[in-house]
Amino acid sequence: MRKENNTEFKVLFTEEFGLCLDNIQQFFTEQDEETLQWWYAREDEIIDYIESHLSKNPFMGKLVDNGSYKGLRRITYGKSRHVMLNYIIYYAVYESDGYVDVINILPSRTKRKRVTK
Repeated sequence: MRKENNTEFKVLFTEEFGLCLDNIQQFFTEQDEETLQWWYAREDEIIDYIESHLSKNPFMGKLVDNGSYKGLRRITYGKSRHVMLNYIIYYAVYESDGYVDVINILPSRTKRKRVTK
């Protein structure tokens, strides 16, 4: 869905989102150099994904019904069979103003086991 005049929504990355990226980067810094380089490539892909998808369809994410992120929407980035390689992005849509605040990104951690072939 787009604003009434068919222009795309503006995607804004909050300070909290930047801090979350810093925390993830710090984790990968403590690993080996190859792992850190993997994260640098992934970080750019995630930001590009968020900007391109949410600017065109900010309502694509599910609404969070409870918990500390209640009222926000969430999307998952990644389709890895290993849950820890996917990320959940939380954001708020301000339809009347035409912008999206990207608030948080967290590694996807669930009790699901790794999918095997």
